[in-house]
Amino acid sequence: MEEKSKKINAFTLPEALLVLIIIGVIAAITIPQLLVDDPAKRGWTTLAEKTVGSLIQASTEILIYDAGLDDFTSLTYNGKRFSIEDADITSDMSGLYGKYIANSTQDVDLNDEYFAKPLATYDKNALDKTLKELYSDFFIGNDGVLIGFRFYGGCDKTEENVVLPAKRNRYSVNNICGSVYLDVNGYKKPNKLGSDQYIVPIAKRGIVYEDN
Repeated sequence: MEEKSKKINAFTLPEALLVLIIIGVIAAITIPQLLVDDPAKRGWTTLAEKTVGSLIQASTEILIYDAGLDDFTSLTYNGKRFSIEDADITSDMSGLYGKYIANSTQDVDLNDEYFAKPLATYDKNALDKTLKELYSDFFIGNDGVLIGFRFYGGCDKTEENVVLPAKRNRYSVNNICGSVYLDVNGYKKPNKLGSDQYIVPIAKRGIVYEDN
């Protein structure tokens, strides 16, 4: 009696190659995220985006209640009129934003070693000035985010070290008046732009937040 031949089910070569290609595509998408975008960094990004949203909302409030025009060329703080183009207005601007952003009662110690170190950028054109030299009048939000302000004496300037939460790498923005510095975990490390530190530009109508 002849033994019946067994039918073997298997992938053909083209089918096997297609499966390998699909696996490779999925790996290429997910593995870099697992290696680079760790949970801590994702949390920092979320908190940074939340803070930027608060700053944008504060800009709207300032334009409605504190600006004489439809931009920041004329502002009022504590009965004092000033322009965003003034270079020495950081206390006034942080005071304005502070009215509309929940602030912590925690004091900022500018003598801390944290403020004596330069910002760490990703390229050879790294900033050589310390954080204290670049930004001033810091305050800490209720979420523990350290916020500082910087102005350039005009609204036609270029900030070459913009680092947004949605983008993370450094790039330049033209026609701005200043910038806001954020460190989402305060003085704690790693203290590096694109990780826990961000720089968001300010234009005549407030915070500029675009993923260019």
